Amino acid sequence: MSEDPNSDSSTSESDISACSSSFNPLKALYSTKVKLPMENAPMYENLCQFESAQKESTSIIPVGQKHLVIEREQEKESKKQEEQRLLEEKNKRRFMKYEVTAPVRREKISHNVLTRIESMDGPLATLKECVDSRLRIKIITRNATGVRGVLHANLIAFDKQWNLALSDVLEIWKRKAPRKRKIPPGMGVPVAKGSAAAISPVPRITETPVGGGLWECTRHIPQLVVRGEHIVLINVVER
Repeated sequence: MSEDPNSDSSTSESDISACSSSFNPLKALYSTKVKLPMENAPMYENLCQFESAQKESTSIIPVGQKHLVIEREQEKESKKQEEQRLLEEKNKRRFMKYEVTAPVRREKISHNVLTRIESMDGPLATLKECVDSRLRIKIITRNATGVRGVLHANLIAFDKQWNLALSDVLEIWKRKAPRKRKIPPGMGVPVAKGSAAAISPVPRITETPVGGGLWECTRHIPQLVVRGEHIVLINVVER
């Protein structure tokens, strides 16, 4: 039987010695008697990495050196942050001379009835006092021909056109007796039925005869908006 050329019995010391001129890498690969000249030698994935490591010893990291990879990534990140900080300082110094002349953009303030009330002056300042102090006021209203009636209410809000938002309103006015009233065609007594009446019931009117063919009418309204063109006079009842 012929002897296996790769067996240890047919392998000489010179065949597996890396420093020998008759070094046989195939036998050294399969032999168990191989002695590494340097046991702690770095290991690379391929020959290309080994050649690159010989040229640039700091850029190529051997296999199994994970801590070196982590240190290198941390060094890159800190270097990147430092470059970013230096760039921000450079830009800040660059545009510092233009900060004084740069126009300041004013914040847009929304204006409505509630914000305009705070800056009211003159007669409207009295209405603002009524809103703040919850004072009860008396309002005389008009119709197309003269004075219509009186409103006793609490003022909630107003504007420069004297449009008023009122609450807890007691309305008092006078009109002719029922037999002398002229009801326009298509109009009659409102019926308190349906979904609208369930949400906001129709105020009940109380009529009292005062003589001279006139009746005094009163009704209570929870909330009411009065246009400024219908107002004749406003008087503060409580102070």
